Amino acid sequence: MSVEKMNYYKEQKTHRKENLAKEKRRKQARRAAWTILGVVVAVGLCGAIGLTGYNTYKAREAAKPDYSASSLVIGDAAGVLSTEEAAEEVELGEVEAEAGEAEEAEAGEPAAEEAADAAEEAADAEEGEAEAATEAAKE
Repeated sequence: MSVEKMNYYKEQKTHRKENLAKEKRRKQARRAAWTILGVVVAVGLCGAIGLTGYNTYKAREAAKPDYSASSLVIGDAAGVLSTEEAAEEVELGEVEAEAGEAEEAEAGEPAAEEAADAAEEAADAEEGEAEAATEAAKE
């Protein structure tokens, strides 16, 4: 062997422990980095799958009809209100009717014309809504 080669081997032999320790640290660092990367990827995948499942669940829940008792209540369609509530409604209706009659008496014919115009506008609006509903149904 040449002298250069002999010197290289002697140098390697004297620093063997140090070199082995360095190599060991590099392997441990590499293994730790890959482990951390693997954990991060696994957590990310689990989070994405979980979020997708949660969003799907929320979408299904939102699409279900609401059968709660409050949504099924029809306001006094069968006349079930207590007598006190019914009496209050009658009194309120009488007061509103009296106020309406007083306004008509003061205004005379112009009030009747305004009422007719308002009724005509309401009918036009209902026709427009009906047309929009049929167009939406066709689509």
